[in-house]
Amino acid sequence: MRRNNDEAGTELKKGSRPGGRAALVVAAIHQATLALLEEIGYDRMEIPSIADRAQVNKTSIYRRWPNKAELVLDVLLEQTKASVPLPDTGSVREDLRLLLHGVANQLATPFARGLLLAFIGSGHDDPTIQSTRSRFWAERFHVSGKLVERAVARGELRPETNPRVFLELACSPLFFRSLVANEAISDGYIDALVELAVSASRPLR
Repeated sequence: MRRNNDEAGTELKKGSRPGGRAALVVAAIHQATLALLEEIGYDRMEIPSIADRAQVNKTSIYRRWPNKAELVLDVLLEQTKASVPLPDTGSVREDLRLLLHGVANQLATPFARGLLLAFIGSGHDDPTIQSTRSRFWAERFHVSGKLVERAVARGELRPETNPRVFLELACSPLFFRSLVANEAISDGYIDALVELAVSASRPLR
């Protein structure tokens, strides 16, 4: 029989350090969100079902996220940060190659593909989803843009190189090949994208 929310809250508290319960609650909510996204998709998932799966009160979710779009944004950013870390090898080619491999590996998982197609590709008439989607990409480009900034500082790329344009040039074909063409991404394809992006922005001799 499913435990009620008070029992779940008591369980989360047991064995936790002072101040650690909040992290346990967030982790439970994230895990529940991921599970429901995989099982029923973004459109059918609702806050009450997330709270029930996480065994927390709905107010525990609404205190942190005003709606499910904000919650999914948080989950997406956390998952992407973990699965696509930002490399720093001292070489723009190697950094970009590792970054693209991380993106490709993420796109190769059925769950990530389904989540991206369901969430990022939907809600074009919903201002909340549009705003959340824009913030997701803005955050990802802000983090990944450091790769370009470091390369400019090392003299590997021209000073006027636009980080977002550089990254869009390199990354967008991965999303097209995986999500639109439904084709595999090979090492050779990634190498070609790296060469294309770096060659377009390297200093003129």
